Amino acid sequence: MHLAYLISKTGVKTATERLWIVPLIDAAIGGLVCALAAVGFSAIANGHPWQNMAPLIFTAVLLVTAAVFGARAGILGTVLAALIFAGFLFGPVGSIHVADESARANLGWMFLIGIGFSFLFAPTTSTLRRH
Repeated sequence: MHLAYLISKTGVKTATERLWIVPLIDAAIGGLVCALAAVGFSAIANGHPWQNMAPLIFTAVLLVTAAVFGARAGILGTVLAALIFAGFLFGPVGSIHVADESARANLGWMFLIGIGFSFLFAPTTSTLRRH
């Protein structure tokens, strides 16, 4: 048998599509997990004295997300969490503008640490996909 007979165009195309789709699905799931966790964390932290520290505490969730779902998920989760905290936790509510200087600084640190953790601690493939 010929090698060309064993390798069909559709088989190669399906394998190539899988290489691109699986990491994107992992990133989407990880980003969704971070977004939902950020909404819940915003609801819990709202009105407490440690409200401005919430983004820094949330970096633990970003680290776990990056470690489980990969670097793309950690980056997407960091961006979504920053937008959720800015829009729903810090005033003015409903806008991504943050009036409080310390809250704005903590959001910046969360953004920097979250993206750094995503690149430093994330595996090359998702933990869920490894055998």
